[in-house]
Amino acid sequence: MATARLLGAVLAGGRSRRYGGDKSNALVGGRLLIERAIAALEQVVQDVVVVTSRQLPNGVVTRCIPDRFVDAGPLGGLHAALHTAVEYGNSGVLLLACDMPLITPEVLRAVAVAMDQGPAVAPLRDEGIEPLCAAYHIDTLQTAEDLLLGNDLSLHRFFKEVGGISIDLEALGMECGDVFFNVNEQADCIRADALLTGSP
Repeated sequence: MATARLLGAVLAGGRSRRYGGDKSNALVGGRLLIERAIAALEQVVQDVVVVTSRQLPNGVVTRCIPDRFVDAGPLGGLHAALHTAVEYGNSGVLLLACDMPLITPEVLRAVAVAMDQGPAVAPLRDEGIEPLCAAYHIDTLQTAEDLLLGNDLSLHRFFKEVGGISIDLEALGMECGDVFFNVNEQADCIRADALLTGSP
């Protein structure tokens, strides 16, 4: 599947209770988390949207789409993105949570290219798959809607239901290290800064 046929979608609608505010506006490496996610996706796909009900910070010019299911977590955000992909004529969605500042375009490109292997593709990490840095075909939209209507909000269950496959990026020769590190608390921004600069 050509990466250009995928719609890039940044998930930025979380309530960020642990962070204590809107973490999409947090700074890591001198850039907002939301800016880092958009920039990474823009190097892989042509169209990028942000799934959020909030207004984007000044200077961030990207189309925003709201959740169709309110307070439905990441699965609700993916559902909204899949709907938009259908409207745009895209074949699927390349999804990225805004709180993963170390994700590189190379990782996203590897995930996107692997879409030929199944209806959903997510990279493996030590704890299992990473469904928040993954690709989903538009054919999975109905399954997402069915689960949401049944109030089943588990993105992992959705991934299993649609027959998603995992890819081992390190087996493909990619050094992943801390690439899937995510920001949950304000102290994590300091840690992410250190990881970006290679500081101990």
